[in-house]
Amino acid sequence: MLIPNCKRFFSALQPTGTEAKRVMLRMKLITLNIRQGGGKRTTKLLDYLIEKEADVIVLTEYRHNASGLGIRSALSHVGFQFFASPTNVENQNSVAIASRIPFEQHEFPSLLESDRHRVIGARLLGLSIVGVYFSLGAAKQSLYDFFLGNELGDLGAEAMIFGDFNTGLHFQDETKATFKLADRFAALPSKGFIDAWRTRYPERREFSWYSNAGNGFRLDHAFCSEAVNIKIQKIEYDHSPRESKITDHSALIVEIRK
Repeated sequence: MLIPNCKRFFSALQPTGTEAKRVMLRMKLITLNIRQGGGKRTTKLLDYLIEKEADVIVLTEYRHNASGLGIRSALSHVGFQFFASPTNVENQNSVAIASRIPFEQHEFPSLLESDRHRVIGARLLGLSIVGVYFSLGAAKQSLYDFFLGNELGDLGAEAMIFGDFNTGLHFQDETKATFKLADRFAALPSKGFIDAWRTRYPERREFSWYSNAGNGFRLDHAFCSEAVNIKIQKIEYDHSPRESKITDHSALIVEIRK
């Protein structure tokens, strides 16, 4: 079972008023790798994130340092009052979730200690969101094995795993076959994880990160349950953060109609 105490975890808080009514009809989510915590690029990153008017933001390579605390404070001032990250270790690349909607958090204690800073869970308005930041190389095996050893349904009927997987499919999400553990990425659908972007664009090659040699890779993904997949009205990569060099990744934006 993915979350041993999922009933306690998933007793969601509910927003009220006009904001709740709007979100009940539409929810916009965005994930962006902010590159080593943001640093001197933090102000431009915040300008970009705020301009997108999302309801939920998943940040990868978030760091619990001065830049991270600045990001949290600035987002809170514009309505993202609910924030969580699984680590308080300064300058450790991690993952964080910021939301306009109240949520309950879970840090997945059954994960290996080495992976706990790479996963954050939140439950809001019936949707379970798991933000992820996978390691590079062979070190990401334990986190893939964690998800492959459990069923997406353990998160509830509506669930999404969202963030930087640092992996994709050979010859589709990269031009060659260099990804480590691509076999485990390819096995995710066997556990009910639907690649929301790939199912809509089965033949398209679009990249969210480029190496110094100019080779492209699709690293940022949204895997979801069927109940969420059928409600996704729009999913797209926004390459402007990468092209403007405020970070080295493109953003992935998902819009769900409830």
